[in-house]
Amino acid sequence: MRILLSLLLVLLLQACASSPKPAASDDYVAPSFSAPARGSLFVLLPAKSGSPEVVSGEKLVTDQLHRQLTAVGYKVVALDDANYEVIWNQEIQAVGGIYDSNTGAIKTKAYAQALGALTRRVAADTHCSFVLKPVLVLRTAKLSGIGADWDGQRRPLPKTRSYGEDSRYDGSIPAISVELLALSSNGDIAFKTLGGISLPYRADNLAGRFEVRPDLFADVSETADGVRIALRPVIKN
Repeated sequence: MRILLSLLLVLLLQACASSPKPAASDDYVAPSFSAPARGSLFVLLPAKSGSPEVVSGEKLVTDQLHRQLTAVGYKVVALDDANYEVIWNQEIQAVGGIYDSNTGAIKTKAYAQALGALTRRVAADTHCSFVLKPVLVLRTAKLSGIGADWDGQRRPLPKTRSYGEDSRYDGSIPAISVELLALSSNGDIAFKTLGGISLPYRADNLAGRFEVRPDLFADVSETADGVRIALRPVIKN
């Protein structure tokens, strides 16, 4: 819990220092991308996150990707963790590592090469159209009125002990999104999208403070809605 609390606290303190303008969309769709024909195969890489405290959301994301893609006629298979780790580590070694030995920073070119090679390898084995790489990420939502906006999502701020008070807010607060990277069978990026999933903080109006929600990921519809937003290049709504 300390890891998540620390990350969220840093974001919250930074956000409260000012009221930033709404950020431009971080989504990217390749100009040549078009949704594949129904019946095409998608391979799902294991969903990952930056904190062990949101691990419980990883399976929910994978389940929703499978459910929503199959619901519109696509075929979906998931690469299990063990096979993914073996293949991914082999591709990392093939490019000489993806982290700078001096600074620890990720080497973006080497990372892209390794991910592209992994994608081509998976595509050759499965004959899939696309490989999907989902990641749970911490983002910043803009508070306005009684709700928050981030990554295609707007939700009321969760509250406790409000006693019917209609409090209004202004500023920013941490949020959780799914980042979905789609790679075509040749290893090129088809799209990268973000879908807002959850607000991990709730407002305790009586105490005048924010606190971590005890029911994070309990509402499956939150995850389903975020995944639906991230899949919009493929599933037109």
